[in-house]
Amino acid sequence: MNNANDAALLTQAIEQFYNAIRDKNAAAFEPLLTSDLSYGHSSGRMENKAQFIANVLDPKTQWKSIYGAKQNNYFSGDTAIARHHMAGENSRDGKPGTSDMPVMMVWQKQGGVWKLLARQAFKL
Repeated sequence: MNNANDAALLTQAIEQFYNAIRDKNAAAFEPLLTSDLSYGHSSGRMENKAQFIANVLDPKTQWKSIYGAKQNNYFSGDTAIARHHMAGENSRDGKPGTSDMPVMMVWQKQGGVWKLLARQAFKL
């Protein structure tokens, strides 16, 4: 059963996740990602943990802001599903852009800490 503390910790983990992307901080992902992460992009491309981190560190994409908007969390034991819109401002190859796409994340509580197990973004 979840509680208000779980909801607050999950929301905090998602914020830390997006901050790590914005800041290109590979070390910040370690406590946030499971070793067997399955990360799905809206294009259909799938990445494991190492591929995801390498992609985040690629200098061709820079995030000015990135966050989860309109978030709803659902809990089942040590598993949580977070649905939200990944929103923010970025630049790719120097060209400014914005993002606002639906995302579903599956988080697993390991040792009292919420860790991202799977993520899938999609286009409407």
